[in-house]
Amino acid sequence: MIFRTPLDVRKACRANQLEGFASRALPGYLCVNVAFLDVDYADDFESFCRANPKPCPLIARMDPGQTQCPEYAEDLDIRTDLGSYDIVREGEVTEVRRDITDLFDDRTVSFLIGSSVSFDGLLAQKGYAASFGPAIQLTTVACETVGPFSGNMAVTIRAFEPHLVDDVWAFTSHFPGCHGAPVGKNNAQELGIADLDVNMNGDRFAVPAGTDRLYWACGITPRIVAEQARLPFMISYTPGHAMITDIPTESLYQE
Repeated sequence: MIFRTPLDVRKACRANQLEGFASRALPGYLCVNVAFLDVDYADDFESFCRANPKPCPLIARMDPGQTQCPEYAEDLDIRTDLGSYDIVREGEVTEVRRDITDLFDDRTVSFLIGSSVSFDGLLAQKGYAASFGPAIQLTTVACETVGPFSGNMAVTIRAFEPHLVDDVWAFTSHFPGCHGAPVGKNNAQELGIADLDVNMNGDRFAVPAGTDRLYWACGITPRIVAEQARLPFMISYTPGHAMITDIPTESLYQE
């Protein structure tokens, strides 16, 4: 399918007609990871994001029961427009759905958290395309604990030709809402990554020889932390299925 606008992509998700990921359907727009929590946990979760802005750049907290967010996405229905949702009970994913309308109520608070996939299209346009990635890996770098929310940061790995690294680092540093600059280069041991070539799901991958590995803080971190808190119930975007907004990524550039 060919999409002209982010709304077209979201409508395709809504109609269960999108193949693949919304974040890759139309490059150049802010994409957000979404967490849905009961209002009783919302304040602590927001505070956790504020205390850990690198892995958890909070874009917006919606009101309880709010399904639209016109400042970021025209004609949004956040219950249907992500493409895939994970239902998490007591810290375990018990179901994967395309629609959470019957599970969403007036106590549900939605959080939009910036994703580094937002700048992948810009990197390619500028001639900085990654040789590999993104893929998600787990680290032993502890986040600051807030209330029931504690755990370690996840990272997104991309590999680049060495001559591109400085430019990529400098460029992405101007997008704090999408995690900003990397948290390291070729520093897997420092980050506590147990296996260089295994993602968070245990799948092996191959990074091209001669490239440098850059690691960005990853917006799946708050979802992992919420799972570890073993809340009775929460809903999360399915990893990879970040929601596309109407905001051009370039508009988030900060000097």
